[in-house]
Amino acid sequence: MKIGQFVIDELRLVSRIIKSRPLLDEAFFNYKEEYMELKELSYENSHEEYLFFKNNLENEMGFINEYKDFSYDEYKIIAIPERLNSKKGINLKENYVSNTYYFLYDDNKIVGLFKLRHYLNEKLKNGAGHIGYLINKEYRNKGYATKGLKILIELIKKEKLIKEDELYFECFDNNIPSIKTILKNNGYIHHYAGNNVYLRIRLDDLNLNTIPLVEYDENKEVFLAEEAKDLIFTNKSKLIICYFKEKLEELIFNNEIELYYIMNDTMTIKLYKDRKTPDLYYLEGLVGEPLIGGYLDLFIRHGLTKILFIGGAGALIKTNPGDVFIIKEAIRDEGFSYHYLKPSRYVLADERIIKFLESELNKQNIKYQLAKTWTIDAIYRETKRKIDLRKKEGAMLVEMEQAGLIALTKFYNVNYGALIYAGDDLSSENHDLRAWKSIDIRKELLNLARQIIIKM
Repeated sequence: MKIGQFVIDELRLVSRIIKSRPLLDEAFFNYKEEYMELKELSYENSHEEYLFFKNNLENEMGFINEYKDFSYDEYKIIAIPERLNSKKGINLKENYVSNTYYFLYDDNKIVGLFKLRHYLNEKLKNGAGHIGYLINKEYRNKGYATKGLKILIELIKKEKLIKEDELYFECFDNNIPSIKTILKNNGYIHHYAGNNVYLRIRLDDLNLNTIPLVEYDENKEVFLAEEAKDLIFTNKSKLIICYFKEKLEELIFNNEIELYYIMNDTMTIKLYKDRKTPDLYYLEGLVGEPLIGGYLDLFIRHGLTKILFIGGAGALIKTNPGDVFIIKEAIRDEGFSYHYLKPSRYVLADERIIKFLESELNKQNIKYQLAKTWTIDAIYRETKRKIDLRKKEGAMLVEMEQAGLIALTKFYNVNYGALIYAGDDLSSENHDLRAWKSIDIRKELLNLARQIIIKM
């Protein structure tokens, strides 16, 4: 099981971290939370420690139990001095660093062991990290690892026990319990390598236990310098976003629309205005949310309030080329929408606009379906497995704009609707392009959009 399958659940879990106030027991150098405490390895508790090593496996999920096969005498004579020297950095093996063993006690019973490395060399930074731990078999799945790690983190902060400003961890990617334990202690996933996942916990107040996409900011204030200051829309302005370049060119050739505004950035963006219908504008569709969404954000902040999108999409169900769909919701398998709405799996289109579009299509006897669409921002990751998953949750189309544009227009509370036709076919074993960019529906949809947008 890969961590990606449960990461959203973990982001929710992190917000419910146990609240408590541990106290430092100066007499025994033990850090306590309720009736649990950490005790350093010692001669005083040698028998209980020895039994812990004896009763656990030699190597479990990456934790090396060095003393499993020791006799009790060997443990006292060899192991304890070795561990005490290791804490002081004496007689360390190659690539080893000073470290301390802390046993986790619950009601005077050892339930687990935490190994803390006090600094990291390059090998450890890219490997085992600061902490390894082992919970006794009979006490697993009871929250001891989470609480024990929490107590240890507080001790590290209090006593400044490491040199780095964050704790490093390494786990096998199938070690789900350990990954959860770290995430629930304000940990975050730093990166993956091979079959390992690398996590970290910051020791300052900066919380990075979520992936950046879910760090939603509802503030509408724009920090970047304003662009296109002379571009002005009125509250009656309407925009058709049209992905049929050849049909817009026909309108230009027939003098039905004229150039209204040019923006030159990394590419030239041309905004057109209808010659007959006041306040009606046209923008050639740009592929992908960051491009089309970025310009639409700019237009909305300059006064635009009504937008109608017309374009094509890949069909995930059996369709005829040109079948028409009204978008009712989108699967947010992309990044853009998360900057405009709080995290969720789906974003729903405006019900008022959906009913309006249905009414207009019914008046003209145009057959249509309401569609859930799958919005993705990596076209070549429309894999067979992902397609099958999305079809099971009801997706009928796949495209690269709808989740972001629905989220953007909800953020600014402006009217937005989308009419999309079935283009290439992804519903079968093989991808079929179906010459989807040259079918008659493109002209029909543009003419329809020009008629109905004035009523929005």
